[in-house]
Amino acid sequence: MLITGTRTGIGKSLAEHFLGRGDTVIGCSRRPSTIDRPGYRHFASDLTDSQQLKRMFRTIRQEFGHLDCVVNNAGTAVMNHFMLTPEETTRKIFDINFFAVLACSREAAKLLQRSERATTSILNISTVAVPWALDGQLAYSASKGAVEQATRVMSKELASFGIRVNALGLPVVRTVLTRTLPEETRVKVLARQAIDRMCEFEDLVGPVEFLTSERSGFVTGETLYLGGVH
Repeated sequence: MLITGTRTGIGKSLAEHFLGRGDTVIGCSRRPSTIDRPGYRHFASDLTDSQQLKRMFRTIRQEFGHLDCVVNNAGTAVMNHFMLTPEETTRKIFDINFFAVLACSREAAKLLQRSERATTSILNISTVAVPWALDGQLAYSASKGAVEQATRVMSKELASFGIRVNALGLPVVRTVLTRTLPEETRVKVLARQAIDRMCEFEDLVGPVEFLTSERSGFVTGETLYLGGVH
């Protein structure tokens, strides 16, 4: 499997989880790897650079021949009022959160078709900031909203190739970064969930395993939000 953005955070945790299962994991980030385990192959690639991205997938084809699943996890976020957000910042957010997802999916689809699995999958990571329309997150939520629409359209365009495309909408996940959230902010966010607690990494494992496996062979074009969004 290929997981983008594996240097830190959720991407790194997912890579280590699937490596622990005995899977072969290919990861990438702009900087060198922080994972040193058997079965892991890392690419220091900037996904917003089309030449670096194509070079990475060309090497994957040469070394592995195919992919069984892809998790488009790499992303970035900036919180600011849209009138105070420079256009350059907004474009950078879309470059990594949306255009890189499209480019990775396009290249990955060629290798997913080479899999021996009856069905292969692309899983795009999204956020509850899309349905919540949180103030201060216009560029971020808009880029992820575009990812969710792309998920729906790609699921139709890739269905004939046996490739399923879904998205996972994450609430605030407990990480080193989110531990510094002010208590007032944490309380407000959790009040919008049916499950009144922070999302832990363990909460992601089941949904990711399901959506990237053949057990979800009849599921495509869906966005699954965690935590009971309302």
